[in-house]
Amino acid sequence: MYRLVLMSSILIGILGISANSQPLEEDGKAFNPYSETALAITGPVILSTKRMVFETGAFLELNLVEQAASGSWGISGDVPAAQVFRVKGDAGSLRRGNTACGAGTVTYLAAWEEELSGSNYLGIAMFTGTEIPTGAIEEGTCATFYYSIDLAR
Repeated sequence: MYRLVLMSSILIGILGISANSQPLEEDGKAFNPYSETALAITGPVILSTKRMVFETGAFLELNLVEQAASGSWGISGDVPAAQVFRVKGDAGSLRRGNTACGAGTVTYLAAWEEELSGSNYLGIAMFTGTEIPTGAIEEGTCATFYYSIDLAR
């Protein structure tokens, strides 16, 4: 029994399977838009745990608040954890004159990985307000975007 537990732990470590693994890392990665909102508003982005850079060159500074915030994330609410960041700055006008958060100012951003239709995607939710978000769809949610992860790897 001990060997089975030990081997399982080793395999989990080697394969990188972790309940706390999150999509954004210190080094930036490019992500292509997948959802209609990402296509219309942001276009391709470069994301890291420090910054979200839009195709216009505008960016939002990110400050990690929680590496694995428990909550109801994703389209279905079945994603149990997301990275949550406090946002500093205003990206201003993005694609077609749209802004990241409509008329509001982005105060928090959450990021998670989600499987949709057999592929993995990066989900991003943006929020207004002073409370740290606990789910993708709650009061203060101003935008939700999806990006292709498979193309970023």
